[in-house]
Amino acid sequence: MSAADLVIQINPAARVQLRHYGEELHPLIVIDDVLLNPEQLVEAAAQTSFSAPEATFYPGLNAPLPPAYLQTLLPILRPSLMRAFDIGDGRLLSRAFFALSTLPAEEMQPLQKIPHYDQPDPRCLAMVHYLGRDQAGGTGFFRHIPTGFESIDRTRREAYMAMVASELDALGDRLTGYTGPDTPNYELLETVAPKFNRLVIYCSHVLHCALFDGARLTDNPRTGRLTANSFFTPVRAA
Repeated sequence: MSAADLVIQINPAARVQLRHYGEELHPLIVIDDVLLNPEQLVEAAAQTSFSAPEATFYPGLNAPLPPAYLQTLLPILRPSLMRAFDIGDGRLLSRAFFALSTLPAEEMQPLQKIPHYDQPDPRCLAMVHYLGRDQAGGTGFFRHIPTGFESIDRTRREAYMAMVASELDALGDRLTGYTGPDTPNYELLETVAPKFNRLVIYCSHVLHCALFDGARLTDNPRTGRLTANSFFTPVRAA
């Protein structure tokens, strides 16, 4: 199944759950069994060329997602995004790609071993679609203990990044494993398990990280930790 031949089919019996976590009550949308034909999406990934991304800290390989993926999913998801995240009904900029985690912990930089945020803009959203079977780990959401921050917006970014730089200088050699409940200076607040064909959607400014402990990290899309990653940015009206 090539990307060009892929037809995305939404499962009308998909199960949608809205969660909130932390003292800041951040919303999470979790949707199980979202596609009727997820195996075909995996096969499309297997027929696609992956490469290391430029100018990102993603610990693995990326590849283009078929345009049909967001063209089909986004109109269906849009009402839920509006209700849960209050993003309004304006235009959304979007980008999406296959992601295949491959980097072992000993090859990661210290900054890759702590939680991160994607954008310091509460309006922006991120979505992860788990496409690996029988994988461990998932996605974790964290609080930075010294500051109490669960999310980083523009008012917090400068102070937070300065403190993180200081912490990594002092404790970087203690970061010998993947991010998780024992990561210094962070508290794990919520986890979403990597169930096959599950979507999780969250605000891009929250502190989060992929959880890799126990995951099979290979460069084979059929057997590795494959996800489809998407990002959405609301466009303000002129």
